Amino acid sequence: MPIICLSTLFLTAAERQHTELDMQVLNIVRTTFYVAVDNEDTTVSLMNFIRDEFSKDHHQYPAVILAYYAALEGLRGRHASNPITKFLYVSRAVDKMNEALEKAPGLLEGHFLRFSFFHQIPGIFGVGGKVEGDLRETIVLLEGRDYGFVSEKIQQDMVGYLLRTDRLSPDQHSRLEILAEELSSKP
Repeated sequence: MPIICLSTLFLTAAERQHTELDMQVLNIVRTTFYVAVDNEDTTVSLMNFIRDEFSKDHHQYPAVILAYYAALEGLRGRHASNPITKFLYVSRAVDKMNEALEKAPGLLEGHFLRFSFFHQIPGIFGVGGKVEGDLRETIVLLEGRDYGFVSEKIQQDMVGYLLRTDRLSPDQHSRLEILAEELSSKP
């Protein structure tokens, strides 16, 4: 068996998905997602783009794409005016977000997206227990300073977002401030 195939056997599920992912497509999803946060048309367009690029079946998506897709579905709930429609979108988004992290439990973007999504939705969805776990896991993964898949700039933005939440313990806050200072001092 060639060496390259042997090394693939030892990759984690998240690493395997990273190697199989078109980074140009992922960067489009990443960049467009932050516009979609405040724009319903962009939200719908990005969901359509993901379905066109990957599949109509979200179960086939790489974990990181599924996490973004779930967050987009949550945004559809945010943009919806009908309370029942809001509830349905958010419920489906919760399920997909959990599925993404079941596929790749060590996925930084997955934990960050799930934290930021669950942090903003009401307790009726029963996600409160995951918020603290995702916050802890996100911080640990950020402290790993692995910029191979998630760039320093994106991680710097994540740290900034986390520092603006009201969920940090004093210890978490100081750890993230150290990381923010380190990231902002890089050229």
